Amino acid sequence: MKNKSRKTKLRYGENPNQDSYLISRSKSSVFENQISGKKLSYNNLIDLDSGLKCLMEFVEPTSIILKHTNPCGVASAKKIEVAFNKSYESDPKSAFGGIIFLNRKVSYKLAKIIFKNFYEMIVAADYDQAAIKILEKKKNLILLKIPNIKKKSVEYRSTLFGDLYQTTDLDPINKKFLRLVSKKKGSKKSIDDLIFSLKIVKYLKSNAVILSRNKQTLGLGHGQTNRVDALNLSIKNMNKYFKKGNFVCASDGFFPFKDSINLLNNNGCNVVAQPSGSINDKIIISYSIRNKISLYFTKNRLFKH
Repeated sequence: MKNKSRKTKLRYGENPNQDSYLISRSKSSVFENQISGKKLSYNNLIDLDSGLKCLMEFVEPTSIILKHTNPCGVASAKKIEVAFNKSYESDPKSAFGGIIFLNRKVSYKLAKIIFKNFYEMIVAADYDQAAIKILEKKKNLILLKIPNIKKKSVEYRSTLFGDLYQTTDLDPINKKFLRLVSKKKGSKKSIDDLIFSLKIVKYLKSNAVILSRNKQTLGLGHGQTNRVDALNLSIKNMNKYFKKGNFVCASDGFFPFKDSINLLNNNGCNVVAQPSGSINDKIIISYSIRNKISLYFTKNRLFKH
């Protein structure tokens, strides 16, 4: 027997002058997982969908701070408190008013840290009661416990021409997702950073580039109309908060010319992951070999429109 659809009116749409509602066909409702805070809006649900999909890529303690569907700071660590601090340090300015996603329980200690700044919503695996008491003092702050959701095999969106459907990209991002095409292998640590980065770049609006080190995003460039601007933006963002040093780069599409690889090399990047498909792939590979860059081609392209 099919589940009946439920229609829930939301606060408003993308803007206050737009009406909106959610039609749900599942047995459980996202609203049942809200602990406190103001009512969920259209934008909250769009962000929630994007952030949870990204968070589900990670097994180890991970913190994602998201703005307008794009992660702005992400980190993984042995402890969730460390992961959160590192995700915040990735871009403190963009974190203001953002949404925090945590795949572990929020402790009293972490709640005190979070309470110091302004956020729109916190989504976590669970909360200590003492943590809830602190956070619910901010009446508008939305607290959500992560619902038990599985990724659907098919996804769709509405267009002027009808509903577009596609199969969901469920391929796991791991070592098998990478293929070395230059001569120098990346270290185990750098490969771990590449895998970490690709799990995030998959959920950034194209064109997208991520620079990271020690499972912490250093600079993100996304939503740009060309890949050079995306790369320059990621380097600019990295230089705001971090000292120069070795880092890895993950791109959702190929770098069509060697100028981008050269720019990365000059800024301290020695490990790069990108898909193949450019007519200049051989030129990029030759440049990487000459400059001892570990260049990996990814199994799939990771565009997000």
